[in-house]
This record gives sequence, structure tokens and C-alpha cells, in this order.
Amino acid sequence: MLSIFSELHTVPALVTLLALGLIVYTYIGYPSVLWFVGKMRAPLKMPSGRPRRWPSVSVIISAHNEEAVISRRIQNLLEQDYPNARLQILVGSDGSTDRTNDEVGRYLSAKVQLAAFSDRRGKASVLNDLVGQATGQFLVFTDAATMFYPDSIKQLMTGFHQYPTASVIGGKLELQSPGTSGSADGLYWRYEMFLKLSESRLGAGLGASGAIYAIRRKDYQPLPPQTMADDLLEPMLIRLHRGGDVILYAAARAYQLMAQRVTDEFYRRVRTGAGIAHVMSVTWRLLLPQHGVVSLAYWSHKVLRLLGPWILLAAMAGNLWLLDHWVSWGMLVIQIAVYGLGLSGGRLREIPFIGQAAVAARYFVVLNCALAMGSLKFMFGLARPTWDRTQRPAEPVVIPSSWQWQKSKKEA
Repeated sequence: MLSIFSELHTVPALVTLLALGLIVYTYIGYPSVLWFVGKMRAPLKMPSGRPRRWPSVSVIISAHNEEAVISRRIQNLLEQDYPNARLQILVGSDGSTDRTNDEVGRYLSAKVQLAAFSDRRGKASVLNDLVGQATGQFLVFTDAATMFYPDSIKQLMTGFHQYPTASVIGGKLELQSPGTSGSADGLYWRYEMFLKLSESRLGAGLGASGAIYAIRRKDYQPLPPQTMADDLLEPMLIRLHRGGDVILYAAARAYQLMAQRVTDEFYRRVRTGAGIAHVMSVTWRLLLPQHGVVSLAYWSHKVLRLLGPWILLAAMAGNLWLLDHWVSWGMLVIQIAVYGLGLSGGRLREIPFIGQAAVAARYFVVLNCALAMGSLKFMFGLARPTWDRTQRPAEPVVIPSSWQWQKSKKEA
């Protein structure tokens, strides 16, 4: 292959090879490296069992116009298998204009507290205020649309017991499919969970899922008001200023429904792109080589992913420059085929094998277009810390069978 390219124009050949190589490394090479190193490395030595005494915990929720789900969310937290006297639930209503405040008001007590803010400022500002009201030794962050398993909080606290070097314990978020969307979001999320789990085992964990993660209250770092990816920025700020590992503890589980429409996925990824760009501007020091595996993970998992759209454009531009050779035509056909499958994913998804490839290609195209738009919005100062809630199907979340069994056992 190199001998063929030596006959072509040097600059476009190198641009094309480098760009395609970076894309392959980002989505295939880096996960392979994590898998291989994880197999070669001995498992971490850690204490077994659970804490002798459960610490006090404050659950933090920022909500905007969540009247459809906030009541169910509070009930879910009240049903947690955790000592009642050691659990505080704080809900911050970020300028809600529906009945969110009224729904939360039905549960107000010493245990459940509401901070109703008249002006909408964004999630980060609400989290900062709620943390100031928290009394627990540990903070558990979650979302209004998320549901915990009955032992989720206990598992998060067990994670701190079993990983003494951890400053952040993230849980495993399970996404349920609405069954009609044909979304590849679930597959992509499992891929992300693999990366996060592999990174945390190597001491290279970066962020957590905003649906379920915990930190010590004394470690909390106030978030800039313009923050859009608090579940990435907060763990990385703690890494930068307090030290300690970011661990994905898969035994702590939560679940929620996936977005039903491709447009919902797209705009969520636009926020992700803008959010990662903002996080990079604040925590760029973690990219320096002295941070070792954390730096490697940051470059490979976040920076190259965010640069992916522009790398793809560079690959296409270099490829078009070399159309006087048959190899270039073959590479161009492959790129067009991937983009064509992505644009036709909705129509082809029922076809065996081809449909699965088309849905995956569609998600790849949607992801990179959204990341490009998000990074541009951040660069031009158009990104905002507020957004409309993701519309999900009207049907209730299906309670997993394992939850039903645990709940019936507890009631018995």
C-alpha cells in the first residue's frame, strides 16, 4: 500500500492515510488496546464486602419541566434499600413552568427538599446551589428521567469501600429501547460502557454517567455556570484538583428509556460536542503527558472523538485529490458507501445484516455531524447551559424482572 502511495502526490496521500488511520484507531484501535492491556494486567487488589456503617448520602437532582416523571423519580428514591435517617433527597427546579414544583411539593419533608428557582440558569448553577444545601458525607447525582435499582445507593457506597483510591464512583446506566425507533443508541452506549469500564480498571477513568454517580461532598468542585457536560467536567475537575481515580462500578445500576427519534439523538449529541469542547478548555492540563494513562484516555476517547468530523473531512479531501489512481477510487467508494448506508438507515433497517450495518452507519454519521455542530456552537459562543428535555415514549419504564424479585422479597 505504501509503495502505491509513493507514486502519488505525497501530501494528499499522507493526509488521507493519517486521517483514516486516526479514525480506525479512535473507534477500533483504542478499544482493542484497552482490551489487550486489561487482559495482561493483574486485577486490582481491593477490600471485599460492604461498609460496616452506611454513610449519610444526599441525592442531587436538577429538573426543568419534569412533571411527567418527577413524582415517579422521588418514589423510586424513597423505595431505596438504604437507612432512612441517612438519606437526603434534594430537587432543584430550574425555572420550571409546568407542575414540577407542585409534584415535588407532595413529598416535602425533612428527607425530601425542594429548591424552586424562579429564573432558569442551567443545570450547573442548580447543582452548585444544591450541593451547598447538602448535609450528606457523599453526594449522589442523578436525573429526573432515571430509575435506580433498589440497592443502587448501597452499591455506590460499596464502590467507595472496595476502591479506596476512588474519588468518583460511577454506576452502570442501562438504556431500554422503545421498540419502534430502530435506534443504535443502545449499541453505542454498550460500547461506551465497555470503554469506561476498561479505562477505570486501568486507573484512566474520565467521566461518569450523569444518571448515576457519586462523590465525597468535600471533594466537590464548583462548576462554571456555562457547563454543559457536568458528568464529565466534575469528575475531571476532581481528578485535576483533588486526585483519585474515577471508577465505573457496574454493580450500581440505573436505567431509562432511550430517545425515540433520531432528531433527539442528534441534538443530544450536539450538546455532547459543545460540552466536551468546554470541558477541554477547562481541563486541558490533563492532556499533558505527565498524566500518563489519563492523558492517553483523554486524547483517545474525547479529543480524537471530538475531532472526528474534521478528520473525516480531511480524509475525503485528500482522497478526492488522488482520483487519478485506482486505489483512491476504491477508498472513495468505501467512504461513499458508509455515508450512503447512514443516510438510508431508516429504509434499510429491516433487511437482515444490511439493516444492522445501515443503522450503525446512520448512528456514526449522526454522531459526527452532531459533534461538528456542537464544537462549532462552542467556538462561536452559541452553546447554552440550558436545553429542552428529551422527549421519550409515553409508556412507563418497564421495571426489570430482577427489581421485581428483589422488591417482592423485601415486602415478604
